[in-house]
Amino acid sequence: MKKNCGHRSKVSWLHRLVCVCIFFIFHFSFLNSAWAFDFEIPQTGGYSLYYNILDEADNTVEVTYPSDELNQYWQGYSMPTGVLSLPAEVIYNGKNYTVTAVGERAFSGCNEITGLDLPATITDIGAYAFYQCSGIRGMVTIGEEVMSIGRSAFYGCSNITEVRFNATACETMGGSRSSTAFTNCRSLKKISFGQNVKIIPDYAFVGMDALSYEWQMPRDLEIIGEYAFAYCNNISGKLTLPNGVQRVGAYAFAQCHKMRQLELPMRLRRIDSRAFYQCIGLTEITARPLNPPELGESAFEGVNLSIPLNVSCISVERYHKSKPWSVFTNRHAMQPCTLDLDAYPSDPHSGTVMGAGTYRIGSTVTLVAVCNAGYGFRCWQDGNTDNPRVVLVDDTTTYIAQMVRAEIEIQYVHDTTYMDGIEVVYKTFEINDVAEPIDSQNKVVYNAKRRRLEIPFDRREIDEVSLYNDAGKCLMTGRPRSGHINMRRFKTGYYAVRVITFDKDIILRFFHKKK
Repeated sequence: MKKNCGHRSKVSWLHRLVCVCIFFIFHFSFLNSAWAFDFEIPQTGGYSLYYNILDEADNTVEVTYPSDELNQYWQGYSMPTGVLSLPAEVIYNGKNYTVTAVGERAFSGCNEITGLDLPATITDIGAYAFYQCSGIRGMVTIGEEVMSIGRSAFYGCSNITEVRFNATACETMGGSRSSTAFTNCRSLKKISFGQNVKIIPDYAFVGMDALSYEWQMPRDLEIIGEYAFAYCNNISGKLTLPNGVQRVGAYAFAQCHKMRQLELPMRLRRIDSRAFYQCIGLTEITARPLNPPELGESAFEGVNLSIPLNVSCISVERYHKSKPWSVFTNRHAMQPCTLDLDAYPSDPHSGTVMGAGTYRIGSTVTLVAVCNAGYGFRCWQDGNTDNPRVVLVDDTTTYIAQMVRAEIEIQYVHDTTYMDGIEVVYKTFEINDVAEPIDSQNKVVYNAKRRRLEIPFDRREIDEVSLYNDAGKCLMTGRPRSGHINMRRFKTGYYAVRVITFDKDIILRFFHKKK
């Protein structure tokens, strides 16, 4: 009996010791974690915003919550109310910090926030950042610089109706089908994309049942991530993917049952596994790539394989021979087999662009931007700087040459008529850097007696001479030994000659009349 009493006593002392240790551990942990911020800044609305310093060297901070007590992150603190407008920069201890992130659970449960105004400096929105902020109404804007949005970042924000998604290269968004950034946003019906968006991240809008297809994909889009729009049952009608899309991720549009028509762009290279799985409502597919894109396993599983598959008139046989695409039994050649290619300068006074016309799909065309006196070519509207530029006739049917006032002279002559040829006369000639009309400098002469254009240069200054026809096709290029280009073998029409020297590009447009 005493042994039993002694045993109970020993256990009792051991139990007390453990309890005391646990008490002190939790007590000091509580003291150390009663607040979760480095500094606070009071706001005019009667509450404060709280910040953690992320990097002292880079002077960056994140917005955070004030307290860890019982997982009530704002327990005992005044919550933000009204429209939450976060600053791009804050000052602490005399030092400027850039606000680059909304931290994990930063405003979790702050249901009196009615709207969001996030600065352009934000690159990360943490997991559960606005968890159950059901007071947020209307539109939420995701800025261009945002690179990641954590899981359930806007979970339960049941009154958000629209997302303006401007993030150009967001790499992560949510994390799985069950913890997307906008899970349980029951009123979210519309997405507006900024035109510079290049990536729609994995799981971006998966399972958004209220989401209707009242929006357009962004113009510069290149990649649609895995599960990006999977199970969005209200995406209906025709889905047209933008010209620049190169890849559609696995399950990207899986079980979008109300989708009726699908148009795939010219530059598409791959459709991953089950990307259009069980899209049972599809009645027609238009595939514009000239060469069949790669197909992942079961990319169109569940789709009726007897629906029309419209392909380019030059690609019918290619799709027939492609094993993954040959399962579609109803292939049609799209008509007409040509496209109208339009090309013009950004400013009609700055010059002209040669090469516009009607061409067979899949052919190549050379465009030449010809500048008026005093203007220089900068680039095309897509940033390409080639001039002349060889383009593929595909879905891109408009090319705009950006021309600006030039410091280096680019000369241009209109409608000079002659019969025999162009001659580059090699003799000493002073080159001026100031762009002035050709006639005032008398640098290009039409020799009526010999019926030719004469462009006087020192032989050492000439790098290259090229001749283009009215369609922008280069007919010849090089450095003529005689300095003469014979036009007798060319038919009547407009032409352009381009003389490249060490510091200028002289382009002349003229009319050749064949004898």
